[in-house]
Amino acid sequence: MKKTLLASLGLTLMLSTSASVALAEEANPVPVAKESTLTSVLEYNEQEPNDSFEQANYFFIGDAVIGTLGKEVQGGWEAYDVFKIKAFRSNEVQFIIEGNKYPDSWMELTLYDSNGKRIKRSKNAQYSLNADLEKGKEYYLAVDVPGLQYGGNVFYYKISTEVIR
Repeated sequence: MKKTLLASLGLTLMLSTSASVALAEEANPVPVAKESTLTSVLEYNEQEPNDSFEQANYFFIGDAVIGTLGKEVQGGWEAYDVFKIKAFRSNEVQFIIEGNKYPDSWMELTLYDSNGKRIKRSKNAQYSLNADLEKGKEYYLAVDVPGLQYGGNVFYYKISTEVIR
């Protein structure tokens, strides 16, 4: 009896969800190219603390994350953010960082492998980083500001990604 009731409820939920999606698509068609690489599917804020590989926030290719550097957060100085990435496909990915730009300082992106070995770093004042990610491997993406001083500039940023190939 319970199994029949649960199966019936599950089927009803699935059908109502499918119908809602179909109606929404019909009412608001979204033109998407067949080979489209949508960026920023989901946008969310970083969760503190994320100042080390052990505390890294998960970050998914295709999403966007908003963060802050250069201010006091939870009693600590916020000078470095780390995000953990798992590659579900082998792709060349471009990481793009947008945010505050000051003449005397800039944000850098650094990609590390799962053992903490640096793979690649963005160049001075270059607000993007391209990297080949291998399927099944984990990576860390760090955001920092070289020479960031306590009480100096505050950096608000957004990291997004684009699959290049």
